[in-house]
Amino acid sequence: MTVHGSRLLPVLSGAMVLSLCPVCAHAQHVEQNAATQSDDAFGRTVGSERSGLYNADEVRGFNPGEAGNVRIEGLYFDYPSFLSNRMVEGSTVRVGLAAQRYPFPAPSGLVDYDLALPGSSAEADVEIDTAGTQVHGPGLQFNAKLPLSGERFGIAGGFGTRYAMRPEGGKHTYHTWSALAAFRPAAGTEFLVFTSGMITKGLAARATYFPEGTAPPPKIERNRYLGLDWTEFDNIGHVHGAMARIALGGGWRIHAGLFKALRHFNGSYGDLLLKVTPDGQANRVVIADDGNGEAILSGEFRLIREWRTGAFSHTLTASIRGRDKHRTFGGSVSLPLGTGPIEAPEFWQPRPAYVLGAKSSDDVRQLAGGISYGLLWQGKASFDFGISKGTYTKRLDFADPALADAVSRDQPLLWNVSASVSLSRHLIAFAGMSRGQEDAVIAPDIAVNRSEAPPAIRTRQVEMGLRFALSPRLALVVDAFEISRPYYNLDSGLRFRRLGRLTNRGLEFSLTGQIVPGLSVVGGLLLADPRIAGEAVSSGQIGERPVGQVRRRLVANIDWRTGAGKGPLSFDIYAESYSSRVGNVANTLYAPPRTNINLGARYRFDFAGMHLTLRPLVQNLFNSYGWNVSSSGGFIYTNARVFQVSLRADL
Repeated sequence: MTVHGSRLLPVLSGAMVLSLCPVCAHAQHVEQNAATQSDDAFGRTVGSERSGLYNADEVRGFNPGEAGNVRIEGLYFDYPSFLSNRMVEGSTVRVGLAAQRYPFPAPSGLVDYDLALPGSSAEADVEIDTAGTQVHGPGLQFNAKLPLSGERFGIAGGFGTRYAMRPEGGKHTYHTWSALAAFRPAAGTEFLVFTSGMITKGLAARATYFPEGTAPPPKIERNRYLGLDWTEFDNIGHVHGAMARIALGGGWRIHAGLFKALRHFNGSYGDLLLKVTPDGQANRVVIADDGNGEAILSGEFRLIREWRTGAFSHTLTASIRGRDKHRTFGGSVSLPLGTGPIEAPEFWQPRPAYVLGAKSSDDVRQLAGGISYGLLWQGKASFDFGISKGTYTKRLDFADPALADAVSRDQPLLWNVSASVSLSRHLIAFAGMSRGQEDAVIAPDIAVNRSEAPPAIRTRQVEMGLRFALSPRLALVVDAFEISRPYYNLDSGLRFRRLGRLTNRGLEFSLTGQIVPGLSVVGGLLLADPRIAGEAVSSGQIGERPVGQVRRRLVANIDWRTGAGKGPLSFDIYAESYSSRVGNVANTLYAPPRTNINLGARYRFDFAGMHLTLRPLVQNLFNSYGWNVSSSGGFIYTNARVFQVSLRADL
């Protein structure tokens, strides 16, 4: 049984159309509704339901979370790779058209999370289901929003627990919780405080396969645990925060937030199967570690002024944002376990004795101040410009005396400029350029300098596109982009370092909205041409294609509800198709293309004064077998077919 508040029911059960983003607010009449829908084509998540071309883990070939491109309610926030679903109600990918009119965007795209806030009416969400987003197994979640003094003061929060059965076999449990208080003493003024946490217990290392030669690994039986029981560990994380939105009068307002994020591992393991042969032989190595953790203080203060002059609306934003990040890493031990068949778990040795080394530390301090200006000519055009000046310091203190400590400093000048113009009632043209500073990917377990984080990198993007309103509720967006950034990966000695510069050029096509009453679509197509340039490529050390990235991705969500969108029954289909992707730095190995289809339905009915929705869903309908490939060349097979059922209700 899944119980959601009434605020989400129209989104999850209807046309999958949201109006949460101010993109293209200048487009009037038919443009107004469809412009907000274009958000979904680039990526929107509400609860466990996802729609659009991108998600919080993948935007135009990059990971926004790893890059440090994360916001909470529009404010800068740095976190160690997790946010509890109890705390957030949804997220929006800000890229392409969805980044227009958004202050201080990021070149590689960013993810903006919406907090679950109490309103003027009480709501309660209870969820009992058979599967989560990446695992199956029974789960229980409870959420509540309680006004204690109308809209003036309210609280929200909840908890969740799941007994998870992993797609590669094995089991673990995880628990989440959150609590939030909102105080609104006057119109336009709001103060928030919140805390949340997540504990995963008994999470065993999943085997990652690194093929030898030019063939991917042989097919491995799914839903069968081939790991090692002694590689279990716990992952503990917390996020605390305080936010304020204050109306000062005269068009002035303040928007500020301060956040503390913590993560700690009780044990940590990497399970690597190296030199996998087509007949299923491999060298098994376990990377053992313990005591790693992160503590990050981050936040932003904005002073905003809005005013009008005739047909023009102006927004001026002054921002100060920064972070203080401390990370402990290193001291891990590589445990070779011998050679044998990958599907014979009885072959592998029991846990050997080992002693971990001392910990290294990684400290980052970053501060940036900037000004953003936005001009909106109602129904005609828009123009946005932002500039920031920052200071960045990263200190690496290695525990190994043979390694020299390192200090990296940077004082980047970051900027963005974008514009859009209505060419007709139905056609809008937009373009933008941005220069940013983002975090690089941390060295993977297979690297000799595993867990080491390179200094922040300079990135840039240029894009342009068109948005055409096919009808008052259906929009087509075409976007061409080019993103450039330094490229880090493994050299021939398995050292993770900069190997060149990666330029990713691409075309995006998105179709979003309602085709006819009751029939809706959210879909997109990415055609990309990522290439690496530099000495490592020209000397033949690596190929010109980056590992793990695809050149084509097609995503389609189609939802049909009976009764022209008002009936009790609806059917939905989700399809995604990937091209082949490079599997090693030499570009001699490729993972084959794959397609996945999910099929689901919703039936709405009333019982005991509640509005309920029964939702059966089959993920990977045809049980297709494929491989995901990490940026370091690790292969992990895709999930098998899973049937799940949930029951959703308003309490």
